[in-house]
Amino acid sequence: MSTLSIRKALGGLAAAAGLALALPAHAILNPTITNTGGAEYDTAGVYFFGDVTITGSTDDGGGMDQAAFQIYDDGTLKFQQLLSVLVGDTQTFHVVTQYPGLIAGGAPGLGLVVADMPGGSFDLIIDPFFLPHYSDPSQCTVNCGIVPEPGSLLLSALGLGALGIRRRCAIN
Repeated sequence: MSTLSIRKALGGLAAAAGLALALPAHAILNPTITNTGGAEYDTAGVYFFGDVTITGSTDDGGGMDQAAFQIYDDGTLKFQQLLSVLVGDTQTFHVVTQYPGLIAGGAPGLGLVVADMPGGSFDLIIDPFFLPHYSDPSQCTVNCGIVPEPGSLLLSALGLGALGIRRRCAIN
C-alpha cells in the first residue's frame, strides 16, 4: 500500500470519527410506547396509561441509563415520570397518570415524549395522541382505566374535612 493510500485511509477514519463525535448521542435505544388507553372527562379530568419500553446504552451513573416519559398539552408539561434502566438491559415501565381539566384546544391531542436524561433530547415523540372524550366516566366502557366517580371524590373530600374538624375540636 502506498503512502498516499495510507494517508487517505487515515484521513477518512479521522473524518468519520469527527462526524461520529459531532452527532448527538442517544442514550436510550429503541424507545416505544404501547398498550395505551385512558380518556378525557368533563367531570373528572384527563386519564392516561401505557407501557414505555427503553433499552439502556449510556451510563448516566451507577450503571444506569436515565430517561423521562412526558405528556405535553399545547407545549405545557402536564406529567413526567423518570425511568432508569441498567445499561444493556431492556425494561418496560407501566405509566399511569391523571390530572384535572380538559385537553387544551390550541393544538390537537396530547404530545407523548420519551426523552434522554439528563440532556433532555427527545428520542420518541407521538404528537398528536388522541384520547376519547366523555362528559362523565360512566359513559366510558372500553380501555378507560381506573377512574374515580365524581361522587366518590366528593365523599372522600367530605370525610377528610370531617376528620379535620374533629381533630381541631379535640385540640381546643
